[in-house]
Amino acid sequence: MTEERKLWDCYEQVLENWFGDKESGRKFINEVIETIEKGWNDKNIEKNIFIIEAPTGYGKSTISAAIALFSITGSNNLKCIVAFPLRTLLEDQYSKFVEDEIKKRNGKMYKKTSILGKVDYGSRTKIIGKRYMHNPDSRYLIKPITLTTVDALALTLFGIPPECIEKVARAWDGTSRGSLGHYLFSWASVALSNIVLDEVHLLADSTKSLSFLIALMKIAVDFDQKLILMSATLPTSLKEKIKECAKEFGFKDKLCIISFSRNENRGEITGWDESFAEERESKVYDIDCEALKEEEKYDKIVEWIENNKKMYSRVIVVFNTVREAIEFYTKKLNELKELFHEENILLIHSRFTEKDREEKNKKIQQLKEKGEYLIIATQVIEAGVDISSNLFITDIAPANSLIQRLGRFLRYKEENKGKIIIWYEVDENGNLKESNGMYKVYDYKLTEKTLEWIKNNKSFNVHLPEASNENGYRKLLDSVYSKEDFKVDKDAIKSFEGIFLHLDIASLVAIEKFFEMEGSFVRESLLVPVIPEEKVKEVVKRYNNEVEAVRKIGESVIPVSFQTISKYYGKEEEVEALVKKVEEDKVVVEREKIYFSTSPSSLLRFMLRRGVVALIVKGEYSEDEGLKLEGDR
Repeated sequence: MTEERKLWDCYEQVLENWFGDKESGRKFINEVIETIEKGWNDKNIEKNIFIIEAPTGYGKSTISAAIALFSITGSNNLKCIVAFPLRTLLEDQYSKFVEDEIKKRNGKMYKKTSILGKVDYGSRTKIIGKRYMHNPDSRYLIKPITLTTVDALALTLFGIPPECIEKVARAWDGTSRGSLGHYLFSWASVALSNIVLDEVHLLADSTKSLSFLIALMKIAVDFDQKLILMSATLPTSLKEKIKECAKEFGFKDKLCIISFSRNENRGEITGWDESFAEERESKVYDIDCEALKEEEKYDKIVEWIENNKKMYSRVIVVFNTVREAIEFYTKKLNELKELFHEENILLIHSRFTEKDREEKNKKIQQLKEKGEYLIIATQVIEAGVDISSNLFITDIAPANSLIQRLGRFLRYKEENKGKIIIWYEVDENGNLKESNGMYKVYDYKLTEKTLEWIKNNKSFNVHLPEASNENGYRKLLDSVYSKEDFKVDKDAIKSFEGIFLHLDIASLVAIEKFFEMEGSFVRESLLVPVIPEEKVKEVVKRYNNEVEAVRKIGESVIPVSFQTISKYYGKEEEVEALVKKVEEDKVVVEREKIYFSTSPSSLLRFMLRRGVVALIVKGEYSEDEGLKLEGDR
């Protein structure tokens, strides 16, 4: 009889495959793995939910890789789902899970392999898959290890996976009869999986997303699953809110919070890594805060880059909106090419096709090996993108987002000196610019509180939650956020659970809730698939089957928020769309005119009922700049 494989064994295999040395694990990660393993197996203290808080750049991805490997090789385990709030993070992690790469560590070259080891690439992709809109690689999240988005996880969990949602929508509104979707199969696919949720702080941004997170915890306990949640930025008030909900919904004893901290925290397991802390505290950098007017911001940013170029040549510039990032890139490219080789300048944001996103991820990895580069980005760089800089220029954002961004600054051990410039846009009176309670895409009050704290604490440590000067970033988080900033909808949580009580019509109950929540169980804004006019010819043709059609369309479709799209179309305005139909036993994608609805749920219902796969939008697209909508503002 072979010895039962342990989580620690899988963790050592990941270290060996990724870093060439199974002894290379970080101290706190080692402690996390030991704690999870103990809480996983010991019936006296068995836990279902593990929340892990560790600094950016500390290597939390080794935890998700070890859990994934253990899920398919340990005893009594079947599958693992690793979910991400952002697709850019999903793509980055997928390449780490699957692909081989020549790496350098401690001055030595070695070959990094898949978490599965030396099995061939084709076999790896049979075991490890990904699933998100227009990428049907792991349908129903069925592959043994599936990397997916939180949206796809939520749909599958509640019995309306992307594969079935059109059928269920038509059944719900009475336009077709028959299948209600394979919701029992969807439930089983999720229920028989361990689930890892990375960058979980992004699910605390709204009442809707936090309510889903609490419901997921409760469901994981009910199904006796293991749910691992990870983040670098969990304000104390958010952890207290989660504990409060755990007590109210009856899973307090199944919850384990593991925090990177020198101090004992009530109700938490804490650990510290002195060598990591010493290395992070040895880094030397200045933090400047600069007020800018709208008309001068691009010129000033170029000036900062030019003035610091001789000393700091690995530069990241982060904007809060796609429009600003594209504008800066296009308007200032000629000036920037005088400072950097053109091939070392990269623009990344959310409005790229899947293929071009993948190419940009590869380009980032190539830039890491170079001595100088300029990356212009939006929030997509915040979560999990493995790149660093020694000059970091960013628009102000609430503390959670800001600390995540700064995880791309002096990220690596050999980087010791740098500079941070945080700028903020002001109105004619010199005050932080406001519009309807917002600073651009962020809550105004949270942004303002973040800015005021930083102005008074410019020597705080951006890499450590606690620092020897007593100004780690946890003080920033806790000064900005209170429990009142984290709200849950108890009725929504109960209604999520209630879906599982309707064994005969569960998917109909779920789709009704889905429409009620305006097209997402998680996000405040419905994501609308769009395609620029110039790309339409590439996808209007016949396909042998739906999967082939979806895959081809996915190469050109770009997700854009409903709020953004609604700026360009008025109520009941006629727009064109790509519509999927079945003719002569083949899938056909055709152009068709539809009426745009200013209600997200109405638009979604119409798109699902008619088989609309993307709205055709006016704008320009290039692999360098992404999608620029006509009249973008």
